[in-house]
Amino acid sequence: MKIKVSDIGNDGLSLKLSKEPGWLVNVPDIVSGKGGMYISSDYEVSLYISKVLNEIHVRGNVSFSIVSPCSRCLDSVVSNLKSEINLTLLPRRSETDGDEIGDYESYDGNEIDVSGYLREIIAMSLPVKILCVEQCRGLCQNCGANLNSTTCSCEDGWIDPKLAVLRNLKL
Repeated sequence: MKIKVSDIGNDGLSLKLSKEPGWLVNVPDIVSGKGGMYISSDYEVSLYISKVLNEIHVRGNVSFSIVSPCSRCLDSVVSNLKSEINLTLLPRRSETDGDEIGDYESYDGNEIDVSGYLREIIAMSLPVKILCVEQCRGLCQNCGANLNSTTCSCEDGWIDPKLAVLRNLKL
């Protein structure tokens, strides 16, 4: 997503656009659906870009939906995600300039490209663990029944036979 610096007026520039799920090229497993998680909607991007002297500020948000298996019971879960965008860009300085400025994003010439930053924000907003409900009971570790929708006849005191020898261990 490239924006011309000259298009940013005194009142700033507001943009609303939509990108398709395949646009997230930095997380190929999500785009392809490997592992059960995939993007189920377009990315809706809303940006306000302002310029103060040569400093460019990009503010806004990106929202989208994902489908993923519950981490405990493996039921399919739809999650609507919204991430805030807060980016400051300064013109790229030459290596010969003596003053060092801390960490910042930079741009060259009359064009800025915020695609990489937006992809990074989206990738970082993907949850590590998704639950269908906070009180999800998961699957029975013996028979595999979904304990949210059924009860099983397995004993509560079931111990994996491979670990049974540890029961007699005295410390």
